[in-house]
Amino acid sequence: MNQKGMEKAIANKIKKWLKAAIELSHEKITLALPITRLISIKSLCTEQIAAQQFALYLSRRVQQEMNQAELEEQLTPEERSTYKNLMADAIALQENYLKTPTDKGKQSIRGLLKQIDSLQGDDYRNVHWTTVRFVRSGDLLKLEYALRCFVERDFPYWAYKLAREYVERYQPRSGSGLIPESVPMLLEVAEFWCQYYFDCSLSEKFPQELIEINKEKS
Repeated sequence: MNQKGMEKAIANKIKKWLKAAIELSHEKITLALPITRLISIKSLCTEQIAAQQFALYLSRRVQQEMNQAELEEQLTPEERSTYKNLMADAIALQENYLKTPTDKGKQSIRGLLKQIDSLQGDDYRNVHWTTVRFVRSGDLLKLEYALRCFVERDFPYWAYKLAREYVERYQPRSGSGLIPESVPMLLEVAEFWCQYYFDCSLSEKFPQELIEINKEKS
């Protein structure tokens, strides 16, 4: 596929997410859209640097949310402080590794993954004939997926898992998946890939789709 064909294919993937956002912004929507609509992210991560940049981008967004959020009921102030410090350390490691990738940097990232695993605990339960792990913090789970984009061979899979965990939401009325509350996060994901591949914003590349999303919201 030539350069023009590749750019068109990437644009079509982003456009599909924007069309999903338009659909989700419609007041009459009742059921969640499949979260697997994000699976095309895997094809955008043919090079590990793309997955790593995406991981750092969402890590920063999760950090912002963590700093702005009130204390979660199930966390003590001490736990919350520990998680925030761990998030800051992880982002610094990601930034340093992107500037100068070294084996030492990769070892440090693996060390943080071990810390996260320890903090999340070993709460495994049987749910619908399968074993499910219940973690202490959804923010740390996102951070784990982000860090795995730096050290795992199957980095496209972890980039997809990260996006899925970041965007997916649940409401009793619509179920889990892509729901109206997912739209801001879905647009942030689309914004990253638009900037990464086209060096311009969504509003510059896809103005009509953005107008339609805003029209449905109003």
